[in-house]
Amino acid sequence: MKQLVVGTVRAGRLTSFWNHECKRIQKTRCEGRSMMHDKRLGDPIVVGLAAFVVAQTLLNLPNAHLVPPQVTLFFMPAILVCGGLVYFLACIFSYVRGDTFGLSVNGFYGAFFTSLFLFFYLELKGVLQFGTQANEALGVFLLIWTIVTVPFVIAAFRVQLMFGLLFLFVFFAFLGGTLANLAGVNSAFGGYSGLISAAIGLILMAEALLKSVQVHVPQPSPSVADLIARSEA
Repeated sequence: MKQLVVGTVRAGRLTSFWNHECKRIQKTRCEGRSMMHDKRLGDPIVVGLAAFVVAQTLLNLPNAHLVPPQVTLFFMPAILVCGGLVYFLACIFSYVRGDTFGLSVNGFYGAFFTSLFLFFYLELKGVLQFGTQANEALGVFLLIWTIVTVPFVIAAFRVQLMFGLLFLFVFFAFLGGTLANLAGVNSAFGGYSGLISAAIGLILMAEALLKSVQVHVPQPSPSVADLIARSEA
């Protein structure tokens, strides 16, 4: 009977040890896969912020009256590529990485820049004929994006203060564009708000880019005595 009890205790300890080791190995494998996953795909935040900076700057330079409004048409292809294509690529990588915030931001504002390009392009081609109501149409368009940006501002402040400030000025840029088209307010308010958001995005992009680059510390050159000692060893 005593041997049976001892055997049962040993079996219980062995089972407990085995379960613990299995959990440890499984956790190690999951962490290794996660690290390999992230390293293989990279972080799309840098390219997403870079695309935002370019598109936002080109879009708001005319609104801030820093360049003639006619040059907006020359900026639209770059706005489409950076704010549309590159943003959607960042959206896909954010989805694969399981980054809900990055997925939502890149997808949502990539859709904005793309639809804004189509708005101007189709109007120039005569497909959309707003006539004298073009400002009202664009104002309502921007109003919708202004409203939907509000939860992004709140979420961004939960991520980081600088991200929150970026989205706050994006909100002001949308609001300024809305008021300029619907109420005749000077578009400089929205234009400068957009440029400030682009400047904040540039700071965040540079910070993320520098963090992603591994710093290589130069190693001192070996002396002749070290080389001789290594050869003798």
